[in-house]
Amino acid sequence: MTTTAPFSSNENEPSSSSVSFIQSQKGKPMLELNNCIFKLNKTTTSTKYWICTFDECLVKAHTNTNDKLIKMIGEHCHLQESEKIDIRAFREKVKQRVIDETTPIPRIYDEECAKTTLSTAAIAVLPSEREINSAFNKARRAVTPTTQLFDIPDPFSSTLRNDNFIVLDKMITRRQRIILFGTVEQLKMLFSSDVVLMDGTFSSCPVMFDQVYTLHSIKFEQCNLSIFFSFTYTYI
Repeated sequence: MTTTAPFSSNENEPSSSSVSFIQSQKGKPMLELNNCIFKLNKTTTSTKYWICTFDECLVKAHTNTNDKLIKMIGEHCHLQESEKIDIRAFREKVKQRVIDETTPIPRIYDEECAKTTLSTAAIAVLPSEREINSAFNKARRAVTPTTQLFDIPDPFSSTLRNDNFIVLDKMITRRQRIILFGTVEQLKMLFSSDVVLMDGTFSSCPVMFDQVYTLHSIKFEQCNLSIFFSFTYTYI
């Protein structure tokens, strides 16, 4: 735990305070001032009014519309929150990569953990990937296409060996699209199998399609996924 003591602020010397901004989990701006976090309380045409996020703390900060500190009012009744600020910055980096990339979320989390320079105290309270996975998945779903009119990103159109992974991608009508995923080797296995198993799901289907359907082949007494596709129905 940090040993920094509570401190008072001189509202006549705003230039001595270090001002920066971070984002809340909902994407709203938060003021980081002298290792304490403030949330926006209200805004006027010339001034933004911030209040400390610590429940029992009455410290306030005023900035102008250009985010320059005007003054601080009051004295903090708690320790500085450097660990919390570092963790928020870490989460923001991970979240931005989750939005911008198609890399699996656990891998992004591990890579950022390896690069981070968090203090021992911050690492001790850093949430695990499983604890914050839900929030990151929600952020990724927010940028997921909601209609069938989208381009398939390159990482999803080829395998790790750079083999083609899209068997068919066709717009049947303006509101009907079918996409078949599979490799040449999977198709060979499917066509040479004496037994083919089929299954479909509605509940796990992306919102822009009606159903995900899979074909499985039997080889060496084992069931192997050979091809799967998403499609929409024709409604009459």
